[in-house]
Amino acid sequence: MVKLPKEMQNKEKSRPRRPQPVKTREGQQFGTRQMRRKMAQQGIDMEPIDATRVIIEGVEKSLVIEEPEVIRMKQAGQEIFQVIGKAEEVSPDAISIESGESISELEYDEVSEAKPTITENDIMLVATQANVDKSEAESVLKECNGDIAKAILYLKNRP
Repeated sequence: MVKLPKEMQNKEKSRPRRPQPVKTREGQQFGTRQMRRKMAQQGIDMEPIDATRVIIEGVEKSLVIEEPEVIRMKQAGQEIFQVIGKAEEVSPDAISIESGESISELEYDEVSEAKPTITENDIMLVATQANVDKSEAESVLKECNGDIAKAILYLKNRP
């Protein structure tokens, strides 16, 4: 009996195999990594939102989704929210906010005006564009409520 070299003995074992079909989960078209790549190529930014409950209010009925998976997608200045979960139909009167306060019950003790923040860069920009010193640029910015363009126009057009 002739003994074959080792390379020839293992030849059958080293034969390439055909690719096996990939098992996918029900309803899944492609993996999340592949989906994120395709979305990024189309200019869609995706971010998950940590939500405990989603309420969709209608005139006759409301939908409540407990422990949903929420994904915010941004494209061309618009936002799309994808909500995944099991929805329950509820009458609109049966919904209550967990914190015990409804939106209409919230009271504001004092109404404060939003004061603009004027940065050093804003002052420098106004001073250089209008050819004035920093203190004058700062005072005009305060008068114009932080509006840089308005301050520059005021300083350039003053008598």
